[in-house]
Amino acid sequence: MIFLAGDARVLKDEYVENFCQKRRLKRIKVNAEEKDGAFNLLSQAGLFFDEVLLDVVDFDEWKKDDQKKLLEMAEPSRISVIVRTEEGVKAKEVVQLSLPKPWEQEKWIDYVSERLRKHKISASQKIAELIFERVGPNDELLEREIEKLACVTDRPTEETIQQVISQYVRSDIDEFCFRVSMGDFEKAHVLLGSILKTTEPIVVVASLARHFLDLYKIVLFVEKRENYPWPVIKEVSEKLGVGLGKTARFLGFSFKGAGKSVNHVSLYDAEKLEKILERLYWLDLAVKSSPTPNLAIHSFLDQVRKIMGEKP
Repeated sequence: MIFLAGDARVLKDEYVENFCQKRRLKRIKVNAEEKDGAFNLLSQAGLFFDEVLLDVVDFDEWKKDDQKKLLEMAEPSRISVIVRTEEGVKAKEVVQLSLPKPWEQEKWIDYVSERLRKHKISASQKIAELIFERVGPNDELLEREIEKLACVTDRPTEETIQQVISQYVRSDIDEFCFRVSMGDFEKAHVLLGSILKTTEPIVVVASLARHFLDLYKIVLFVEKRENYPWPVIKEVSEKLGVGLGKTARFLGFSFKGAGKSVNHVSLYDAEKLEKILERLYWLDLAVKSSPTPNLAIHSFLDQVRKIMGEKP
């Protein structure tokens, strides 16, 4: 009996598939509703042990008594049994298959790059970043989109990603971050209250940190001017590795049908952004330890308001 622990659903599927192929086993998927079938199969192990893999896909949802019964029957059985769980397990054979935390962007991009290679797609880190930017930290959605991409090309361009990969990432967090950086704090507080009803505070803080780090890179890199033509925006995006749409909005480019953008370079200098990034460092610590993390983020918005009002 093997336990597959952790939250990596796609990697678990892949592990089971490889296990069956190597041993030439027929996979029998079992969930809580089909538990009686699993018990019957284990009681007849002598007939099928060399042909079958019992794949328990939702062990955490089973009643405690049923979990105990399954483990007691599976332990001496000659049938191969794999138990999937997201909880900690103390057992002889445990394979840990976990995903990065939602806010660990660099680890997620590495994960996307690995999945692209698995599907024999040759792609730069920039392509992996664009895919993650559109899909977000969901391994099953990422897998479906990468499979779709593999049917189209094995050498995708940025244009291909825009055309093929669906947009899943919620726009409300992006809009919230821009409302903060544009100084529209009244709207930002309202959006934040709505977002925190369904989103962990640490995810919001991670989004703010990425937002202001990208802005910091742009402010350090570009020459200050009132307007930026599209070729300059595209060049800045490519050289700094910041998404094209995000770069355009930071530099005040307004897309047709969208709201008016604000030239952030006219609002910020390096000193202001360094103060905001320092506050974000302390905010991250506060959110992870405070009993009132939501209040800490609202307070951070007031700190940004004060910094933006200070003279350079």
